[in-house]
Formats: sequence, C-alpha cells, structure tokens
Amino acid sequence: MRVVECSGTPAQLGEATGEALRDEIALNLDMGPRRAGAEANAAWQQRAPGFVAVLKRHLPHVLEEMRGTARGAGVDESDIFRLNLPLYPHQLTPADGGCTNFALAGGPDGPIWGKNNDGNPPARPVCARVVRPEHGIPQVTFTFCGMVATTDGMNAEGVAVGHSSVGSVYQQSDAFLPIRLWAYEVMMRARTTGDFVELMASTPLRGKGYSIVCVDRHGTACSVEAPCPLVQVRAPRTPQGVHCVNCYQLPHLAEADRRTPEGKADAVARWQLLDTVLAEAEPQQDTEAQLDLSFAKRLLRRHGDHDHPGLCRHGECQDMETEYSMIGLPAQGRVLFLEGHPCQESYGELTL
Repeated sequence: MRVVECSGTPAQLGEATGEALRDEIALNLDMGPRRAGAEANAAWQQRAPGFVAVLKRHLPHVLEEMRGTARGAGVDESDIFRLNLPLYPHQLTPADGGCTNFALAGGPDGPIWGKNNDGNPPARPVCARVVRPEHGIPQVTFTFCGMVATTDGMNAEGVAVGHSSVGSVYQQSDAFLPIRLWAYEVMMRARTTGDFVELMASTPLRGKGYSIVCVDRHGTACSVEAPCPLVQVRAPRTPQGVHCVNCYQLPHLAEADRRTPEGKADAVARWQLLDTVLAEAEPQQDTEAQLDLSFAKRLLRRHGDHDHPGLCRHGECQDMETEYSMIGLPAQGRVLFLEGHPCQESYGELTL
C-alpha cells in the first residue's frame, strides 16, 4: 500500500497527493468513472455543477484540495470530482459491501479499532494518506487513490473511525453535504467520540448510506448509523465494544437500506458472529480472549466457509475478497495497516 505524507494548505495537500499517486489515480479512473456509459456520464454532468457549488459554499478547503489533487496528478479536475462525488445506485448488489469494523473499549493496549475492507476483484489502488493540515488535527486516512477520504482512519487526538456500506431508502438533496467529505472535515476537528457524533449530526448529509464505528483514546465507543440524510447513534450492547457490518442494527432502521437479501444475510451472519465473539471476551483476564492487539489481529484473520462467515475473506462468499486491513490504537497514536489478506501479510505501522 502506498503511503503519502502531505502537509500545508489544502492546495498543497492535494498537489502532494496527486504527484505521489499519478499512476494509481489514472488506474482508478480507468477502473471507475472512465468506464461509465453515456447515460451515467450525462446524468453526472448534469448534477456536477450543483455538487461543486455545495463544496464551494460549505467545504471550500476540501474543494481546493481536490483541485490540487487534479493538478498534481495531471488530470482534469472533473475526473477527481467524479471520484469524490459519485452518483449512487437505487439498488445495491451483494458486491456493494462486505466490510467489517469493530471497536474494542479497552484492554492492555488501550481502545482498538479494527477493519477489513472487502471488495470484488480486481482491487482498486488504495493508499494511506498522512495528512497534516495547516489548520486542524492531523490524521491518517485510508482511501482509494484520487479520493480524499472514505471514513476510515484515525486522527492525532486519538479518534478512530471505520465504515461499512449499507444504503439508504430516504430521499436526499444534492444541496446536502457529501457524507465522506464531511467526515474528513470532521476528523480535522473532533477530539472525542462525542465531538465526532455531534459534528456528523449537525447537517443533512447525502451519500450511499453507511454504518460507522467510532472510538477515542478514552475508550468511548459507538456506532453512527447513517441512512442519509438521517444520522442515528447506536450505543454498544456490551462493555467490550461495538461493531458495524453492511446493515443497520437499530430496529427502526432495519429496512432503511437498499441491500439485496443475499447481501443482508451475509451482513447479519457477521453481526451475529461479532456479537458472540465480543460477549465471550474477557477484558480483565489473561486469556486468549483478552481484548488486546493480538485479539484484534486474530479476529481480522478469522476465516469462514460457504456456511459460516469469516472476516478475512478469500472469495468464499459472493466472490468477496479482503483487499486491505487496518488497526488503530487511539491511546498510543499508532495505526497498523496492510494490503491483501491479514492471514498472509504483516502489518506496517504509522505514528501520529
């Protein structure tokens, strides 16, 4: 996985990112927007001016960073806008999400966030961006090359977040802020889980619809369930922690997604698995179930089969493959990451 360090003004953040990832951004464009058909292109072109106007009015720093990325990568800014401001399908397929997140409230290594990001081959190029803005809290954000952020990462104040795609049945307006870009801005401001929740819920948002976990250095954890434009908070069911998968777990949001029955069944199976694993964990015991870094790694390496869910995926369910894995240690300011399967690769490390 490419690691990009960038600092300074929004333009400088973008230019450094674009210059470092020219080839990867070109590949991501070829795999995504440049393959779209004429109808999809026309629909996006019609709505794009409104998307950009919203950023100019509410997120000018993010807009300037996107333009800097285009300059650095030597591509048209509309290409970068297309990556960061996509149109979302009315119906999600099983391939639209297999990602699993968990937040452990605390143990010998302090609070822990863990995530495996899954998708269908071929995998898109991904990077870790170490962002040190001129104004705001530094953060490590994991994202597909050319995209500002995908709501996965940790900031220097020890707030860690990770998302799973779900969907939303609710009507949205192009005048609402894009949820992923707003979350990126929020991570430059939030010093606690409470800050993250308050800021995420402070404005109407648009996007595919996500379930998000958040944990801070103090061990305060929750899930933010966001069938855009709604934002709802789900408290942990167990003191050991909280998790999110590709469905909403709040009862009143159970049908707020756009998942297929197959996609939801897989998500519910992982939900039940994580409920069982966390309930059986012993935070204060020196056992295999202790909530430490080793526990998090074992969980992310856990395999499944055609009948039972796993978190490290090798195509056994809906051709879903684990593309990369992340672990945040908020109290230590450490972020671990790898590209590929966590059962086969070793984690690298970044420090904030």
